[in-house]
Amino acid sequence: MGAGFLAVAGSFPRRSTPSCAPRGRADGLCRRQYGTKALDFAENTYLTTAFVGAVVAALPNVVAVIWDGKIGRSPEMWLEQSSRAFEAYPDQPFGLWMDIVPFRSGKTLGAYTLGLSAFAGREIEFEVDGLDERTVTGRVAQLSAFLIAADPDASFKNGEVFKPDSEIDHRVAVLHRKSRFNLGPVISFSSLDDRSGRIRTYPIIPPSIAGNHPLLIMLAKVGHFDPAHPRNKIGLKPDHYVSEVRLESFDEGLAQALSRMIATDTYAEADINARSALARGDMATAKSILQPWADEVGQLQGAVMLALMLRDLHMFAPAPHRSP
Repeated sequence: MGAGFLAVAGSFPRRSTPSCAPRGRADGLCRRQYGTKALDFAENTYLTTAFVGAVVAALPNVVAVIWDGKIGRSPEMWLEQSSRAFEAYPDQPFGLWMDIVPFRSGKTLGAYTLGLSAFAGREIEFEVDGLDERTVTGRVAQLSAFLIAADPDASFKNGEVFKPDSEIDHRVAVLHRKSRFNLGPVISFSSLDDRSGRIRTYPIIPPSIAGNHPLLIMLAKVGHFDPAHPRNKIGLKPDHYVSEVRLESFDEGLAQALSRMIATDTYAEADINARSALARGDMATAKSILQPWADEVGQLQGAVMLALMLRDLHMFAPAPHRSP
């Protein structure tokens, strides 16, 4: 028997409709004459899968099939599953095209996908409390198969919330955000209710800035800023991070944004007038004068909270993947 070899697979390049330009015919007429159209990515994938399955069946020395340069599968698995290449949801052989990778955060088992983004534009990151590895893998497989088969407009919406069911006894939130593990954009499924006590609350603007920045000191004097207010708090999971030591770059960015707010002649005048009103005991006037800057600080807090949720910003250094 000869040496074994790898079969390298991947979706065929998309082919456009044959051009009729040299004959001066309209594109619509060309399409009607030739009866062809471009295959979309999913159609290409189904065709390629079936074709590679036939190749593997014809060549007994194949030792593995590598899909898209990332996913490796045995020839036996490819032969068994590629026969379902054109099956409808949920019977497509999606296991040939993507991997499901389990991970652990604290006591919670989760999983993410590799390869799904080629179909759905995003990977899945699934982190729901109270499930075992088999249930997590099954859920991610179901979600992946649905996303491969579904129209993009029928996908899971950002901010959607699922109610409890027979396996998950609490609500699950859906967010479109960046991956914790540098996978790019993901559809994140996570527990909305903190049933495992994993979430801790942290100040967005820390005491080190709140107690020293001239703008916040002034706003606090007139009752416009309170570092203990819920607007200045965010819930995060410490097991998502290397430690709870705040990143210097994060706090420096906050301080710079606050300083830009007061680096104007308008604020300099407002500060003088507000201090004069306070000296007269006229709190209402001082508060009214500084209201625009209070609004601006509130907008900053809201924007930072959203960015932290979407992982566009990090308060702490993200932790790497940890196997179960």
